Amino acid sequence: MDQFPTVSVVIPTRNRPNLVVRAVRSALDQASCAVEVIVVIDGPDDATIEALAATGDSRVTVIVLPWPVGGSEARNVGIRRSRGEFIALLDDDDEWSPQKLFRQLEVARKSKATFSVVTCRLIARRPLGDEIWPKRPMKPGESMSEYLICREASIRQGEGFIQTSTLLAPRALMLQVPFKSELPRHQDWDWLIRASVYPGVEFLWAWEPLAIYHIDQQRKSVSAGSSLSASLNWVNANRLVTPKAKAYFYATQVAVRCRTVGTLCSVIANTLRFPRAFLIAMGLALIPRSLVDRLRPRSVLTHA
Repeated sequence: MDQFPTVSVVIPTRNRPNLVVRAVRSALDQASCAVEVIVVIDGPDDATIEALAATGDSRVTVIVLPWPVGGSEARNVGIRRSRGEFIALLDDDDEWSPQKLFRQLEVARKSKATFSVVTCRLIARRPLGDEIWPKRPMKPGESMSEYLICREASIRQGEGFIQTSTLLAPRALMLQVPFKSELPRHQDWDWLIRASVYPGVEFLWAWEPLAIYHIDQQRKSVSAGSSLSASLNWVNANRLVTPKAKAYFYATQVAVRCRTVGTLCSVIANTLRFPRAFLIAMGLALIPRSLVDRLRPRSVLTHA
């Protein structure tokens, strides 16, 4: 009989057989932790089915959906099928350190909260080098929306940051607070913000880089589209996003993609109360994107 898993690892994927096999292997190689790995293939995909079959590990369960439902609902499917006390999410193009789940479970077991959600730092990997994100944890009393969205120290990513592949959460919480499958963008932010205010939830950190986030490959993910309307619909309808976070959202997510005078006026109206957000918005709206990318400061760690 199979050992009952402590952690169920849920990996949604589609048409990336080599990458998902790497992710699966990093999940199976976790130290001192009984895991099951549930790979949800988002629609027919023979190449991925064959690649996963070659792993030959009974701890891997493959679910093939009859048609694509998107990454969020694919995660929900895997969570509903899971057996573990905890759920760990892993994107198919990311990977983990062998100590990742062990260190996070240590943190979770020490908490007295009803639902302990544990995240960690990560290595943000680009072709030119690595960075370690986030630069800081959440401050006491800081709202999740402001932690994720407000970039007050720098316009670069990584100041406040939680990526899906870093999350370990109780299965009971994931069932009660599922991902919203109808959202075309910002699904991860949406879940984090909703989960952070759910009764009994505490977000905790294993403050070391325990995952590798492959940014160059992430650009082709389902949620990486450029639809401005989807972003505006999400932020304007979400009452859990604070006014300050909304201002920085318009500054960093909307201004850089605005192409009309009307959208620019909306950016100004939504950022004017917060001077730094307004300055960031004007810079991103008016300066060419290629120049903005060159101006972003980065602390790059060269690959070993």
